[in-house]
Amino acid sequence: MGSISIPSVVLAAGHSRRLGRPKALVQVNGKELVWWVHERLVAAGCTPVVVVNAEIESEVARLLPEAHLVVNPDPDAGRTGSLQLGIEALEVVMEAKMERLVMAPVDRPAWNDEVLMALLEGPGDFAPSFDGRKGHPVVLAPAAIEAVKNAEPHHSLREMVVFKPVAVVAPWLHYNIDTDDDVALLESNSAALLACFSQGEGI
Repeated sequence: MGSISIPSVVLAAGHSRRLGRPKALVQVNGKELVWWVHERLVAAGCTPVVVVNAEIESEVARLLPEAHLVVNPDPDAGRTGSLQLGIEALEVVMEAKMERLVMAPVDRPAWNDEVLMALLEGPGDFAPSFDGRKGHPVVLAPAAIEAVKNAEPHHSLREMVVFKPVAVVAPWLHYNIDTDDDVALLESNSAALLACFSQGEGI
């Protein structure tokens, strides 16, 4: 992406109660999901990157020494609260307001560089769309960023921002890691999915 630099927030603060272990630390091809998401964002020029987590700060710091880490003391308050903490941290790091922002939840990792590039082609609030459904990551414009900052932590992002769909070819876009069965599905689809978790590639 050349000289373009758009900051990003990785949401990895959920308690993962159904899975029973942190989703961010689920391994794919020898690397944790939070590592893969972070590396794709960095490769696309979406820096600086803030990773919002809850109970795994030391693990994330070890995996991502270059990332800016923020601990959410109350992730149960809602995902928007985590995004608010990420935005606040980015404004401190950048010492300026953001023109755009990428938000990527760690439990929706099935996207690649092409998906992200499509979202960044023009100004506005965008989400990738496959099979008539919108997914992640998403891009927020200034008005949406301000709306998030002023919202209650429990408010859904969908209540505040209308994301324009960007059609992409990404059959696994809506893949969500939530249970052991989801992890098993990830592992059993090596040809379609796991092989894409490799250096320089995406899903």
